[in-house]
Amino acid sequence: MKILCLFDYASADRSWERWKNKQERESPEHHLWGVTHLHQYGIDVDLLPYEKYPFIKKIGEKLKLGDLEQQIRVMLIAHKYDLIYSTCQTSTLLLAFLRILGILRKPLVVKLERPFKKNALNNILLKLFAAGHDKILCLSESTENRLIDDFKIDKNKLALLDWGPYLPSYDDYKFNTNDVYEYPLIVCAGNESRDYNTIVQAFNEIDCQMHIYCSSKSAPIVPVPPNVKIQYSNQQTLALAWKALSWQELLIEYAKAYAIAIPLYIPPHRIDTTPLYGLTSLLDAMAMGKAVVMTKHRQTNIDIEKEGIGLWVEPGDVKGWQDAISYMLKHPEETKEMGKRARKLAEEKYNLETFSLQLAKALKSLVKIDNKY
Repeated sequence: MKILCLFDYASADRSWERWKNKQERESPEHHLWGVTHLHQYGIDVDLLPYEKYPFIKKIGEKLKLGDLEQQIRVMLIAHKYDLIYSTCQTSTLLLAFLRILGILRKPLVVKLERPFKKNALNNILLKLFAAGHDKILCLSESTENRLIDDFKIDKNKLALLDWGPYLPSYDDYKFNTNDVYEYPLIVCAGNESRDYNTIVQAFNEIDCQMHIYCSSKSAPIVPVPPNVKIQYSNQQTLALAWKALSWQELLIEYAKAYAIAIPLYIPPHRIDTTPLYGLTSLLDAMAMGKAVVMTKHRQTNIDIEKEGIGLWVEPGDVKGWQDAISYMLKHPEETKEMGKRARKLAEEKYNLETFSLQLAKALKSLVKIDNKY
């Protein structure tokens, strides 16, 4: 079985080539959404290069057709593959329409990371979306259930996958944690939909250090107390220029951390439809064996309080952050146990091996093959 995979960011090309050539990684393998491990199940993978004709890509953006340039190239080579797998829900809109018309003859699979608000327009759009895709991969039960309950999508069209970290990509590094810091240290990193204003205000009343690694766009605009350090990149030319640290450098900071904070901006009207912001940071924390304090996220499958790996804080709740961080500071042994449970949970359930097996089953269910897995 051979499949073609689509990504919506250019750095995937580089990560894929580095993985194939066994070069040192610049990001963990699970950011390639399972394709690194599909060969274990008799599935060969080609990645469609992110960009070949930039002007067509711009046309697609204006027409709101997703990545038109990639979709055109897919149509030219789809006959070479058994299946098309897209890791982005907006990159297959034209392909889905062609699939409905019968022009695209290959099964089309898409990863979906967020639920949708129930209304008349979304009811029409999602039924068309489901009709044009042979399988929709959901990363949370909330997304899957709402597709079934609110939009009456056939459950056989859906598959629930548990995304998790590739643990060797963390264990391969040895961390020097002897740098001088006024402990304890709370670390938080990320750019998308982050609420650093709230957590910075909370740290006016918390007696410990916090390091924030973000972008200039997402950096807090409230006064910053002296126990909070903020670092971001001002570069504008590189695809990943927003990153304040390389992934390896961030792991060093995580290794030094007492706990990891994930403050998210979730406005009231998006509480039930927020994409899985913060999930990457949560998986990093679990892989590193660190306790987590995180803005309550109803879409994630991992309930950090139920699993005993961290504490939830309601969106925009300054006092909630103060109480949660203060609790962990007062209970160091319990915080350490949270971190141990987080790592164990990653080892037992939420990891790339589990995700890849689930992905392989979903893909193989659409193609008649003799191979077993």
